[in-house]
Amino acid sequence: MVSAFLREIILKSLSQDVIDDHLRFHRLAGVLLDELGHLTPDRLSLAMPVDKRLALACAEILSTPGINPGMGALSKQAGTSIRTLTRLAHNEFGCSLSIWRQQALILTAVPKLIAGEPVASIADTLGYETPSAFAAMFRRIMGVTPGNYR
Repeated sequence: MVSAFLREIILKSLSQDVIDDHLRFHRLAGVLLDELGHLTPDRLSLAMPVDKRLALACAEILSTPGINPGMGALSKQAGTSIRTLTRLAHNEFGCSLSIWRQQALILTAVPKLIAGEPVASIADTLGYETPSAFAAMFRRIMGVTPGNYR
């Protein structure tokens, strides 16, 4: 999340009068970099893999968010073993691939919630057996229920 202050620094840094004044630009860039260094990641970000094998597995998850293919199918898709896929996810994401999948589902759900789609419909679309199972996962990750997120 970008504060109003940071937003204004970014906009001002892009203005032609600042770009033309190199000293002013560098001073603003220093403030901008300092402020960026103090940002905390929001809960709506999703790390994307660098390793091609992990990227193939993640692409499968993103293309079919309502289906949980399981590690066996994902490792086959990635052309590697389950153990290697597990290790790659931990190395790149700092969490398991199942946690990453849950985060991806949250990112899929948020626009639907904002658009006013019923929680039960979203839960069904994302492959949850019950709306309460989806709501519990959403609350664990986002800190609020899907209904309160809107």
